[in-house]
Amino acid sequence: MQVATCSCDATLFFGNRRCLQCGRMAGWCDVCQRITSLDEDGCCLHDSCGSQLVACSNRDAWDVCDRLVPASAPAGTLCRSCQLTAVAPDATIPQNIPRWAALERAKRRLLYDFQLNGYPYERLLSPLPLSFRFLADTLDEHVVTGHADGVITINLAEADPVHREQARQDFGEPQRTLIGHMRHESGHFFWQREVAESCLEQFREVFGDHESPAYEEAMPRYYEQGPPADWQQRFISQYAASHPWEDFAETFAFYLDLRSVMDTLGAHVPAFHLATHGSLAEMLGVFQRAGIVLNEVNRSLGVVDLVPEVVAPPVVEKLQFMHDAFAAVAETAAGHAE
Repeated sequence: MQVATCSCDATLFFGNRRCLQCGRMAGWCDVCQRITSLDEDGCCLHDSCGSQLVACSNRDAWDVCDRLVPASAPAGTLCRSCQLTAVAPDATIPQNIPRWAALERAKRRLLYDFQLNGYPYERLLSPLPLSFRFLADTLDEHVVTGHADGVITINLAEADPVHREQARQDFGEPQRTLIGHMRHESGHFFWQREVAESCLEQFREVFGDHESPAYEEAMPRYYEQGPPADWQQRFISQYAASHPWEDFAETFAFYLDLRSVMDTLGAHVPAFHLATHGSLAEMLGVFQRAGIVLNEVNRSLGVVDLVPEVVAPPVVEKLQFMHDAFAAVAETAAGHAE
């Protein structure tokens, strides 16, 4: 994740609401698309912006956002991220507020992932609008986390660390996180938006035929029998072995993990900066070398590994598919902007 510098020379991190050194109001500027701080008149202090800003309505009303919107916008305007939340939790239930805030934080990082990969925000809005529903279980209904036609639904309980840890153990998912859910489910959106009609044959060559077996047949079989014994030689996770659609979503999530970690390394370690914009092979090489150190740091603290130590050749081919797909979208967007 990139960082910014306040006018007082202090570092501003993604998610900062104020500069911790000078106390200026800070946040993500929806105009210049970066972290910034504001002067006394509420103007963005980034040199190329200068827009007058106010807090996103959800920041003022519920304290679940940290973004800033143009002051010229109508009262009650939501930021670009909050606008994508079609259904928010019931805010009259106090325990829902911190969970909602955690989900919104993860969503803002997901949107940064798309921006980092050159994916225009406008492409998330049409022709397949991306939206989010954050729902809690009721006595009559269990909310299933998933994606359907651009709508990502996440059970509010996933924002409860105790529930998530229990699910992590039950399902054997060592890195079950909120951003992990966001990245996985947005992989299904990306498949439907960018793959289904434009490069389906290439998808089948890399991931397999998603129609044979049908999803409705493959998933019960996976939950009954588990992954094949050699899944690590062909897939990025056990769940990826269940069906080509889930393989795509799991690989997509891992690709966003890779790009996010590389972006952070490039921002804080100058030696890694060039690799953040290099080929997949260059990024993956640095990612894995850094992963050796990062994993050892995690082990010394008694937490799960951050980075898989081995990425099998078939998985690299799938990651290359993601890399090329994002590059194609970015190239198209750049052509339209000219």
